[in-house]
Amino acid sequence: MRPRIVPPILALLTGLGLVLTGCALATKAPPVANAGPDILVHIGETASCDGSSSVDLDGGEIVFYRWTVAAVPEGREDRVGSILAEGADATICNLDHPLGKEDVGEWIIELEVTDDEGQSATDDLMLVVVP
Repeated sequence: MRPRIVPPILALLTGLGLVLTGCALATKAPPVANAGPDILVHIGETASCDGSSSVDLDGGEIVFYRWTVAAVPEGREDRVGSILAEGADATICNLDHPLGKEDVGEWIIELEVTDDEGQSATDDLMLVVVP
């Protein structure tokens, strides 16, 4: 019985497939940001956003949180891009000042989380201020 010889191109493609499969398995997953539920507040009240349910599914840890104003009611455009809280311990974002009648409307607050491998993810919540 004659030994089977694998054509060089087939061997190369098989080896390449194994390498790519190994790379795909070694890829770390980005974290999952969770800004929490939407919030309804009345004028004169304060609000808190809770991102503590954010996780890093590949076993790492989230090392940085940033809360940013992403969208605002008409007339408050100057607040877009404002950073509300950031840092390693900013899982909670407290809006400590009472919201006023100039704040009435829908606000989009974005949470960005970064894991210990530098990967990041975002999630939004809607903050609705009513009279």
